[in-house]
This record gives sequence, C-alpha cells and structure tokens, in this order.
Amino acid sequence: MSATSDSGTRDEAVSALTIAPPATRRPTRIPTFMQVNRVPVLWFELLLIVAFDLAYERVRNLVRQEPVIAINHGLQVHRVSQWFHVDLELAFNKILMDHHWLATVADYDYSMLHLPLTAGVLIWVFWKHRDRYLPIRNVLLGTTLLGLVGFWIYPMAPPRLLPGQGFVDTVVYFKTWGSWGDPKVAHATNQFAAMPSLHCAWALWCGLCLFFLARNRAVRTFGALYPVWTVFVVIGTANHFLLDSLAGLACVAISSGLVWKIYGRHPWVLHEPPATS
Repeated sequence: MSATSDSGTRDEAVSALTIAPPATRRPTRIPTFMQVNRVPVLWFELLLIVAFDLAYERVRNLVRQEPVIAINHGLQVHRVSQWFHVDLELAFNKILMDHHWLATVADYDYSMLHLPLTAGVLIWVFWKHRDRYLPIRNVLLGTTLLGLVGFWIYPMAPPRLLPGQGFVDTVVYFKTWGSWGDPKVAHATNQFAAMPSLHCAWALWCGLCLFFLARNRAVRTFGALYPVWTVFVVIGTANHFLLDSLAGLACVAISSGLVWKIYGRHPWVLHEPPATS
C-alpha cells in the first residue's frame, strides 16, 4: 500500500508540473508615447511636439547667462581645438567673408532653415513612414534633451562673441533679416547655448531620415550631404566650433543607441516580425 501511495504522489506531482502554466515575464513598462507598437495619432503627436518645443525654448532660455563664464568656456574650447589642430573656424569664417553670395546662403540657412526643415521631415515621416515614426521621433526628442543638458552643464559663448580672436559674425555683418542683429531677436534667445550644436544634431537626424527612408536617389544624396553642409555653415558663420558640431553629432549617436536598446532594433529600419512555421 505504501508503494502504491508513493506512486500516486509522484503522479500527482508530475501532473501538477505539467498543468501549471509557465511563469510569464513582466513586460517592460515603456511610457505610452514611446511604445513602438502603438499607432501614432495625429492630435497626440501635435500636442506632444508643441509641448516639447515650448518646454525646450523655456528651458534653453533659463540657462544661466553669465558672460564671463560663457566666454571662458568658449576660450577653453578654442584652445583645445588649437591643441588638436582642428581649429578650422577662422579659415571657414574667412571663406564666407570673401564670398558674399555664399555667406548670404549660409546666414539664411543658419537663421531660418533648420527648424522648418526638421519639422517638415518629422511630418513627412509621420505621413509616409508611420510604421517607423515612433522610434525616429524618440531619437529626435532624446537628442534635444541631451542638448539641453549640455547647455546647462557648459554654457559657452560662440566664436563670434569671443573678444580678440578675429571672428566675424557674418549673420550680423551681412545684415541677415530676422537675425540677432535685431535687438528684439537677440533678447529672445540665449546666445550662450552653443555646446553642443543642435543645428548639427538636427541636421544629422534629418539626413538619416532622408537617407534611410527616401526612395529618390537625389533626396537620399541630399540627406547624406546636408549634415556636412550644416557643419560648414555653423562654423563658417562663427556660431560654433568644430568640437561643438561633433558634440551635437554625438548626441544623435547616444540617443539612437538608447532607442535601439529600448526597442531592440535600429530606429530607422522597419521591424519585420519573425516568420511563423
């Protein structure tokens, strides 16, 4: 009877192990606005982008504006650039000063193009590539947040505001409309938010979107060249050092890596579900 009882106990244990459901892994809690499987909704995206832009402008202009500290930081970066022999700023600045037409193109690009183009690319991705929109949008948000952190940690005067270094503010010199040559415009923006260069960061983000998603070869070529042109523009107009530009590109790389880690795939590559047999 004892043997029968032991056998029955073992059978019940095996049965219990067989019937018991496998332990389920708790899903990673990702905020709703970041969930890759969520279908993006226009009104929500508009509210999110507008709110984020207002917060960005507010925080950017709250960065402490202490000219002495900012100028010292700018001189530090200038000396580091010279130490590593990557001080291209004066040479690029002179190219624009010697070519009025090129300076005009670069000045208006710097002053007016980067925001509309970034917004336009974001809208294009939403309408034409909605299945890849969420991770791509999150790369942009993450890049901008990293830029704000840089502004707070290291407020820095751009080359054009460094005394005695020979830089010419081409945007003011050539009287670019809507620039900080207008006191109202200068008062409304923080001119010591120069490290990193979000102009270059956003240009790289736009370039990646166009290069990976566009089908037209000319558009893809523009996407590949636009970040390079933007680096020339921000340096030539004496608004950034090369190191600022590289820091902006690094923000995109870090943000892309974080998004890749969260979603488990390249932000710009369409996720293909595994084939079922």
